[in-house]
Amino acid sequence: MDIKFKQENDIGIVKIEGKLVASNSNDLKTFFQSSLDKTIKFVVDLSEMDFIDSTGLGALVSCLKKAIEVDGDIYIANLATKPRLVFEMTRAFKIFTVFDDVKTALEAFENRE
Repeated sequence: MDIKFKQENDIGIVKIEGKLVASNSNDLKTFFQSSLDKTIKFVVDLSEMDFIDSTGLGALVSCLKKAIEVDGDIYIANLATKPRLVFEMTRAFKIFTVFDDVKTALEAFENRE
């Protein structure tokens, strides 16, 4: 898994590439915790994510909880086919706000304020 971060205004864009699985899910949580001092609003771009397992999804939920604790949020964008199936099977769509692309997710944050 590779994690890339860039910031657009006060929104962090996190791009996760590869697989988010049990063996690297703590890396995401550690990365996210260190990013909370930069922003509390995140768009997680999953366009390059090949696969996510239940532990990886749990890590995303953990990151969402931490963001909500500080009045932030996480929006998911560009959910690829295989991860989308996991989101559907686990009903993660009820937990996360999911957008078709990063631009729409960014606009949703801007319109929320």
